[in-house]
Amino acid sequence: MSGYYITATADTITISGSNITEVLGVTTHQQGFQLYTLQDSTTTIMTTPDTSFTSTDASIVYAYDADTEWRMYDDTTSTDYELLIKLPVILGDSWIPDTPEPTITRTVLSLSASVTVPAGTYTNCANLRDTDSTEPDFYFDLFFSRGTGLVQYLININDSTGTVHLLYNLSSSIIN
Repeated sequence: MSGYYITATADTITISGSNITEVLGVTTHQQGFQLYTLQDSTTTIMTTPDTSFTSTDASIVYAYDADTEWRMYDDTTSTDYELLIKLPVILGDSWIPDTPEPTITRTVLSLSASVTVPAGTYTNCANLRDTDSTEPDFYFDLFFSRGTGLVQYLININDSTGTVHLLYNLSSSIIN
């Protein structure tokens, strides 16, 4: 991950770090369907001209392949989920990914995006963009490559508290 945060008072904080996602195994949702257990381990380094701060975090989420969509659950009992991607991926299609946040819309912008990241160059990527109707200077781009999954995502926020620009690039992957 790399990026920056410029505060409303024009202070600049450089952001770097890593995010490792591992599939730990499978489990069963309370309603009887199979979930993949994913662990995200994140290290974030925030640097100003005067100091540097490092934080680490680990979290578990659960992914469900529902044939026509991929859903992300926070636990194995909730009926609430994030609709990560609808299948088949159709150019121009849009949906609300998370019902508790109905102002956010995810739209398929492209099916032919090319993305170069440390893990290589990926062509014919699906570019999905989240926008928020209440925050016009916010967007979140996701780039998916068939057979690999998420290869890049970009977070861009510009509001009264400042500007955030974060880029996550796939550096390596092992698919079993």
